[in-house]
Amino acid sequence: MSITEIMEWNLQKNQKERLTLMIGMHCAPLLMRSKISNIMTIDKCDFAGIRNILQETDISYRLLKARDNKLILFLYREQDFIFYLSQPDVHEFLIRLGYEAKIDPMHLLNQLAKRIFFYGNGEIAFPHEIGIFLGYPLCDVKGFMEHLGQNSLYSGYWKVYENVENTKALFLQFEEEKEAVVHKIISGYTLKELLDEESEISKVG
Repeated sequence: MSITEIMEWNLQKNQKERLTLMIGMHCAPLLMRSKISNIMTIDKCDFAGIRNILQETDISYRLLKARDNKLILFLYREQDFIFYLSQPDVHEFLIRLGYEAKIDPMHLLNQLAKRIFFYGNGEIAFPHEIGIFLGYPLCDVKGFMEHLGQNSLYSGYWKVYENVENTKALFLQFEEEKEAVVHKIISGYTLKELLDEESEISKVG
């Protein structure tokens, strides 16, 4: 579906429908359980509407940063998030970077938000470990940090340093999921209906 068609659809819909589409476009891999989390930047005036939409689902959120009239939201499924961060190599990596040993999503995200705040004040370097919180492969997060963001083998949703072909296929899957999610929302699905359908399909699978 073209950007023009999406914009025309947006003009005809109410706020809840428009915000549902925004979530779908930014977070389709999360909604389809291909990623543990996603980030989206929104206008402050849209926060209450997005919060109300998410309250109908199993998607949690944490405000990472507020600046001027913009908010950066971190959206995640708590159990998937805990499972990924509990993997021994990932867990050990975060501990070495100074994060709490206890896998508590809110505490860990609070620490990340503080680091983003300190970065914004020029006190520390950007916390590139945010890639772990977004479910990026540990090898790619380490590769990015070790090479200072240079010398990647491929670049898409993130910079890739290992397993290029598998990651290319995953990026393609993300794009296909976004197309499918956007189509369903424009066809009239609410976010809850979309997630309920995805949950039923997962049970059958």
